[in-house]
Amino acid sequence: MTSSVLAVGSYTAATGGRGPGVALVRRDPRTGRLGAVGPVDDCPSPSFLVAGADGTVHAAHEVEEGFVSSRRPAAGGWELLGEAPSGGSSPCHLSLAPGLLLVANYGGGVGVLDLRDGAVARLRQTLHGNGSGPDSERQEASHPHSTRVLGEQVAVFDLGTDEIRVHALTGEGLSADPVQTVHLPPGTGPRHAAVADGRLFVAGELDASVTSLAVRDGRLGDPVTAPALAVGVPERVYPSEICPAPWGLVVANRRAEVLTLHEVVDGMARPVRDVHLGAVNPRHVVAIGRHLYVAAQDSDRIVHLALDDDLTVADRSVAEIGSPACVLPL
Repeated sequence: MTSSVLAVGSYTAATGGRGPGVALVRRDPRTGRLGAVGPVDDCPSPSFLVAGADGTVHAAHEVEEGFVSSRRPAAGGWELLGEAPSGGSSPCHLSLAPGLLLVANYGGGVGVLDLRDGAVARLRQTLHGNGSGPDSERQEASHPHSTRVLGEQVAVFDLGTDEIRVHALTGEGLSADPVQTVHLPPGTGPRHAAVADGRLFVAGELDASVTSLAVRDGRLGDPVTAPALAVGVPERVYPSEICPAPWGLVVANRRAEVLTLHEVVDGMARPVRDVHLGAVNPRHVVAIGRHLYVAAQDSDRIVHLALDDDLTVADRSVAEIGSPACVLPL
């Protein structure tokens, strides 16, 4: 990927944040270093972004009356293309399927929205989970935190119930009932997932784990769990994003304020190095080759780390932006 611009979503004053909305940040494709910020689309707490094949940027607005929007950069600004309800409160993640936008609402429910001419058009259906987990503060009910398209199926990662629910893609959206449910160890808190080497890797937010599952013919195999960090820390940490990278995986670990680099060995994630970020609350990370871009939410900056062949930090740059929550290469 040779992207020369990043889209950044942030928490705004609508939810107590300091961010501007959706912003563009320049990136030097040769050095990877970050440049100027702008233009900005002022909108309420677009905490997660995903891009369509035509360059349309879809945003999940993590507010009580959740909604999603679609926009494109245009003539030094942004062009709003559409908005629709998300099907629940606090939408926090988006995935794209053919003709559909899938929304994980942390407040409950997975929204399935139609796309028309590449932009969000209407809410088609909402799927709900049931149950709870052992963490009384975070797992008192179902809290879908993300989805992942796996061929003709969609996996829903429910932080509240410690489940991965797999639904079939149909001509009408998603199957109402799961075709498979994988129960992770109580207190895992599955948050986000990545696919690497034909396997699914899931970040456990509540137990600081990375769970690996084989993906065969649309079904998930038995879960195998590894630690999210290379070196343990005395205080509790909260993994957020997990993303594929040339050497394997990257996991952002909040409170420890490190990025943990993992190799994939015999189908398992193996942590090999914790890279100190020098910033607080790494909510989201994306890898472009050996360049890592991190939304450090509580430090009000996007942090860029360039890694050498031995995965040590060779260069660093930052872009100042309030309460960043998501980084999206365009």
